[in-house]
Amino acid sequence: MGIIRYVFPAFVLAMWAAWGYGAATGGLAGIHWAVLALAYLGCAIIFINFVYVFSYGYAISMVLANAAIMVAMPTPPVLLVGGLGAAYGLRLGWFVWARYQSEGYAATRARGERSNAGVPLPFRLFMWICCSWLMAFVAFPAWVVGTGAELTVGILGGAALTLAGLVLEAVADQQKQAAKAASPGRFVTGGLYARIRHPNYLGEILFQLGLVAVSAAAAPTGLALALGTLGPLYIIVLMAAAARDQDEQQLTRYGSDPDYREYRARSGSLLPG
Repeated sequence: MGIIRYVFPAFVLAMWAAWGYGAATGGLAGIHWAVLALAYLGCAIIFINFVYVFSYGYAISMVLANAAIMVAMPTPPVLLVGGLGAAYGLRLGWFVWARYQSEGYAATRARGERSNAGVPLPFRLFMWICCSWLMAFVAFPAWVVGTGAELTVGILGGAALTLAGLVLEAVADQQKQAAKAASPGRFVTGGLYARIRHPNYLGEILFQLGLVAVSAAAAPTGLALALGTLGPLYIIVLMAAAARDQDEQQLTRYGSDPDYREYRARSGSLLPG
């Protein structure tokens, strides 16, 4: 995912620019700083294991940040969008824990342990800072919908898309974990994977598109729009790049297998083939 090396810093810089503008113009409130602090707390798991920041760190940050926004702004739109964000974090945390216990994930877990041992402290600090900003911005759609008091059609439509993505990703992850437990070295072709090679990534993209939609529907200012969309938009780009990267890895690993070539011919990467 070479492109992500350039896209991620660009998005982080955009987040810093939006934050700086908000701070300079009085557009930030205490809840913004609280969410950022909670994201830093959740992502501090990077100092235990570097790879955890992308799984447990993401999950913890989503739960804490969305919960804080719901407590500070307990309106129906916030409870709906924030509740979906917190539910996402809880599901992700449970799934990651279950996957780490799986024998089929042992090789990947071992690679992660080796990678963690080789990450120097300066790079760990850098990624802690950057990832914390990203996790905070992914939670800000719950704040954006709280700038109004009513559930609009746009918010409801975006929330429905977010819920659909959450369910799709949860089902896809469960199907993949079950398939890998039965045949660790085999590519997955059953269930949702019969026609889509990466339905879990598609679910994540739909979830984030829903957050973009609710932010676009509710944002009263350009600053609010930036706070509510920059994080989800980056995750969408990341998932699209991850799907392409996984396709390349699978082709390298299974390309000589006639069954895989047939599966690849009848399936699509992110949409039914």
